[in-house]
Amino acid sequence: MITEKDLDALGLNKNLTTLYLAILRSGGQSASQLAASTGLNRSNVYALMEQLVAKNMVSIDFMGSKRRYKACDPEILNRLAEDRLRSISLLMPELKALYGSGPANPRISYYEGEAAVTTVFDELVNIKGDNYRYFGSLDAQLAVESLENARRSVQKRLQRGIQSRSIRTRDSDLDDSIYRAGEEYLREVRYFPKIIPPHSPDLYIYDQRLAILVASGEKFALIIESPELSTLMGVLWDMIWDISLSLEEVQKLRSPQMRSPRRPC
Repeated sequence: MITEKDLDALGLNKNLTTLYLAILRSGGQSASQLAASTGLNRSNVYALMEQLVAKNMVSIDFMGSKRRYKACDPEILNRLAEDRLRSISLLMPELKALYGSGPANPRISYYEGEAAVTTVFDELVNIKGDNYRYFGSLDAQLAVESLENARRSVQKRLQRGIQSRSIRTRDSDLDDSIYRAGEEYLREVRYFPKIIPPHSPDLYIYDQRLAILVASGEKFALIIESPELSTLMGVLWDMIWDISLSLEEVQKLRSPQMRSPRRPC
């Protein structure tokens, strides 16, 4: 049975919802009848009914000098929902402008548990730019993502044309092809010349943001929106990229014919 709680999405207060349901169930009532059936004050009923009439949810019939309220076809609710969405869409440019016009302080969001991992991964396939940078050992994927979910994420990224540039450690790489470098996967990969300790935080740089993700153990994420901090971390990331190794260089170093104790992987 439908209740007032079921109609919360209409954006009506409790008394308006109570009156609307009473009219729907009865087919039509006078103000005095509605007051008696709902327990609301009669003068309040008149004021509330004016709001429902203004929304085209209720109409008025006159029998002599008496007015009787009747519910309009509930299909009107679909149009009301569309109107609300349209109004929000029209306001969105100004709301976005206000969102970015405040003091130039970094915005920091904190997430715990599974929400930490899913939030970061969702952001990466919906970034505004065309690339993101990554530093880590794929702990997040190893800890929580099945290959099936990872393939879906990669597919979304490819559909949007988002390039991934990754600095990883060869010892913790995943064997599946979706983690490989190449134009097919819009991914560049280099390997840090030292082992990145397991379960270290993963770092993502994108859209003037930093995402620091701890996917195992404590399992949390910090997303920091700061142009200055993201620029600094981007410069440091580029420096690490320059000293990191391509897959071919790693393979040569590991070849029995090659000896390079100065740059272990």
